[in-house]
Amino acid sequence: MCAAKYLDPSRLTPGSFAYAEAQAMMVARHENVVQIFSADAEDGIPVIRMEYLEAGSVEDRYGGRPVAVGDAVRYMEEACWGVEHLHARGLLHRDIKPGNLLLHGDGRVKISDFGLSCFTNSSAVIPPWSYTAHLPPEALKTGLGIESAVGDVYALGITTYRLLNGDRDFESIRELASLKAAAVLSNWLPHVHPKLRRVIRKATHSQPGSRYQSAWDFRHGLEAARPVVSWFPSTSEVGNSWSGWDGRRQAAWRAYLEPASRDRWAFRIERDLNGKGWRKIGADCLLFPEYKDAMRHSALILGRVAETGR
Repeated sequence: MCAAKYLDPSRLTPGSFAYAEAQAMMVARHENVVQIFSADAEDGIPVIRMEYLEAGSVEDRYGGRPVAVGDAVRYMEEACWGVEHLHARGLLHRDIKPGNLLLHGDGRVKISDFGLSCFTNSSAVIPPWSYTAHLPPEALKTGLGIESAVGDVYALGITTYRLLNGDRDFESIRELASLKAAAVLSNWLPHVHPKLRRVIRKATHSQPGSRYQSAWDFRHGLEAARPVVSWFPSTSEVGNSWSGWDGRRQAAWRAYLEPASRDRWAFRIERDLNGKGWRKIGADCLLFPEYKDAMRHSALILGRVAETGR
């Protein structure tokens, strides 16, 4: 069983090598990169055959919905391992996005689609075809796409933001990109803890020199920001709700922000330690007259629990 990618000759850049993508995949062989089997022609059409990953992509699995924080961090750490390997081999990927992060049966993330990749010393830089929202400001200004490792780091940062926040804010990022401005990542869901927000803001800084300078640096930033409690939004008929899990202490968490009497909002948080039953964390359960104040409190408590486990 394999996946076959047929290349449309009319879409190849004039003068480009038809099997450049296959060549890049051969150079990029790594456990976090989709494995290539062969590259040849079928009735004059270039075709690349590679491993088939039936779980599909991260985008397929979550459909633009937020991913549990711990899972999102793990996915992106593994993506960084793959990108680190590419950069060490002198390759830029230039098209990192949720749809190009495929899932292996054992849970590993594998980077796919090397159609826009190029070697760092190549003068034949291919202009971007799509997903300009993942391009850093310097690439948008030149119109030549990503030309350095810090450009791939920016795309990794935007991808992480999308996995954590879902795609509810993605259109505004697209609009900023169309104006050749840097994405301003400020519309965070409340359960994304502050330390992780800072890591992603650094990865997506508008100035290349102020970003993480390598995928290795970004991966270490993510590792340092791993949550103790991994939150994700859960279903609630009214208001907001979150579920969380602390794998170290085998503790489940849940929190709610819901309308209360007399136009007030109630925040409630509970923990079940080792299956002994749910217990309310009384000091954190408060009433607020304004929704914005209740949301601010929710973010504060959810962030503290994510970072400390208590």
